[in-house]
Amino acid sequence: MPIARLIALAMAGLLVSGGASADDGGDVGSSAIASPTSNALVAIRRSEPRSEVAAMLGAAVVDQPQVSGLARAVLELEGSWAPSPRWELFATVNPVAYRWIHVGGQLNTRLTLGSTTVGATWAPVSLPGGRLDGGIFLRVLLPTSQEVPGTHAWGVQSGLTLRGVAARWLAWFGGVSFRVTRAWGSAATGTRPGMSAAAGLAFVPAPWLRVVAQISGNVPFGGGYDQLSPGVGVRFVQGPFGADLGAVLPLGGPLHPFSAVARVSWRLDP
Repeated sequence: MPIARLIALAMAGLLVSGGASADDGGDVGSSAIASPTSNALVAIRRSEPRSEVAAMLGAAVVDQPQVSGLARAVLELEGSWAPSPRWELFATVNPVAYRWIHVGGQLNTRLTLGSTTVGATWAPVSLPGGRLDGGIFLRVLLPTSQEVPGTHAWGVQSGLTLRGVAARWLAWFGGVSFRVTRAWGSAATGTRPGMSAAAGLAFVPAPWLRVVAQISGNVPFGGGYDQLSPGVGVRFVQGPFGADLGAVLPLGGPLHPFSAVARVSWRLDP
């Protein structure tokens, strides 16, 4: 997938809001629903700094002639702290990563520690009424994962994240990022750059409900498979409590795993 097309995809969500009247969006839920089963340096970080704790469970299922089963299931714990409306520090950890999959008639299982990331978001743009929030984020992958025996990896992701309110019932989000990962060990060694982008809409039919439609793209440079991933989800909000359910279908690559994710969160902001 050409880079120009991927950037155009990320901007598509921005164009739909042009000319619309702004409203007080508050927590309109205009951020992507991302599964922790994907690459830890692919997801676009939200643009609104907040103090929050969350737990997420994701699973990717494969059903192909030669490969089938639970490709990956991950429990992710997340925490973020916003010392000011313009800054957020965040961290994620996958204390459990599990695989149960048949490959060529043989069963492969593994239960181990997954990825850990730390990062920060700076949001210098915040227009009244939620018309536009824009920020820059930096995320670092720490070499904690033991999913590939004898191999560890670290990496850095930097990106641009945007969101806005087009109307009382409609919000949008989008962003683009670049990453570099470095693996070493017995199974794999090398440096791999790549980029990702996302764009989507959040419909708000009721104060407590958001319906999210999104599309994301992932382009690994110098090897691997380009992916275009449409997704849908719902977000329930009641005061500081939030709950998300979503599904993503990656298009591209040999397996096309179906991913589902469930997330619960609690905002700590005063």
